[in-house]
Amino acid sequence: MKDEILRFDATLLDNVELTRVAINELRSDDIIEDLFNQANPQSGLRTSSQTIDKSAYLFNLLSLQSPIICYRYRKQYKALTGTFTLTKLRCAIAQHQLPEDHSIFVLVMKKKPSSNIKRAIILFDLTNDLLSKCFISDTKKISFYLRSWFKKDEGKRSIYQSEEWLTFFPGLNSAEKVANYLSISKADL
Repeated sequence: MKDEILRFDATLLDNVELTRVAINELRSDDIIEDLFNQANPQSGLRTSSQTIDKSAYLFNLLSLQSPIICYRYRKQYKALTGTFTLTKLRCAIAQHQLPEDHSIFVLVMKKKPSSNIKRAIILFDLTNDLLSKCFISDTKKISFYLRSWFKKDEGKRSIYQSEEWLTFFPGLNSAEKVANYLSISKADL
């Protein structure tokens, strides 16, 4: 998998187009749906009132700062990244902060990637958000999401030695190293 994702990454910028797409034409890829059925990180976010003054939130800037990468599928676009961005935009439409036909710029891949590449893109996006942006700080929740999303390879001690995990985080090959990286206790990780 590592070689496949590295080849994909090396040619990615030549194989995407910046395209304006209506939010209602964007759907999450089936792999995201499957991962979220196992462990949905949006359920772990702190809840807050979603009433934001229409002029107080910069939705177009959000869509560029946390971009959505997708591919065309029939008459829709299947999103692989930007899950939290897409959710925020859908909420804004539901709360009439954005018009129903609002469109944003997304990065559209020229062709549909393989299932392995789609899974790798999605896992990298979700895990990078979880580990780097620290939107969830509860150690038990972090552990739950990671163990739900990543498969432990046979004969390995944990997910942190799996090929899938090491593709993205080769230096974080133990629970202790992940805990140190996040400045959290290893006990619940």
